[in-house]
Amino acid sequence: MHIIYSTQDPAGVNICRSIKDNLKKNRTYNINITKIDISLLYADEVVNNIETEFIIFASKHKSESKRPSFTVHVPGNWNKAEMGGRDKEISYSDPIKMKALIMTLHKKVTKNMKENIPVTMEVDHHGPLCKKPCSFIEIGSGEEQWNNKEYGDIVGETIVEFMDNINNIDVKTIAVGVGGGHYCPAFNKPEIEGNIAFAHIIPNYAVEEIEYETFVQSIKRSTEEVEKVLIDWKGLKQKERQKILDFTKEFGIDYVRV
Repeated sequence: MHIIYSTQDPAGVNICRSIKDNLKKNRTYNINITKIDISLLYADEVVNNIETEFIIFASKHKSESKRPSFTVHVPGNWNKAEMGGRDKEISYSDPIKMKALIMTLHKKVTKNMKENIPVTMEVDHHGPLCKKPCSFIEIGSGEEQWNNKEYGDIVGETIVEFMDNINNIDVKTIAVGVGGGHYCPAFNKPEIEGNIAFAHIIPNYAVEEIEYETFVQSIKRSTEEVEKVLIDWKGLKQKERQKILDFTKEFGIDYVRV
């Protein structure tokens, strides 16, 4: 496993400070850390020269609300690349590791933090384009949270420990999610509390322009075989639903309304 963070990102610095502290106490974990001086969003060349089975980007999450949150997602662009990566290309995912990551994070936040802070997936968005299985894990959503030691420790401990939980999670279906907003309202509970592991999630705002070849990437760019497409039925307009149904039929994959 390889962790990457940017010196430009205070949350990434905070998280990796915690990871390094943990590794000093327990050197049995096989974790490598790379520090870069450019934004993670544009680090394609760096990440694709790293040999590892899984890359984690330790990062900040930014929103105008600046509300505290923790987020997990795969990088990639369903349509135009506006913040790194490439147009119409998504990174590779490891649905099992990502599920273990967000479940461990959720458990730690619930158990250790007095505040009721959301732990949520996000849809695939922004760069870099990573050809190895990967995931972002982020502290949101403003300077106060990014630099908060407790938040950094929660995420740092999650990264160090989540692999220990992989054999304890129950996964019955590997899926792609389609529909709904940026924070995956229909898919968080099945991911965190259920037995579904998501490879990628396509938001409603990407469906109108998404091309079939890019949709197919959501099925093929995964370490696990994607078995179903879960459609947030109310989270799509009728025309968008039909487009995704046509895609599933063309590819030959089952879909489920949620």
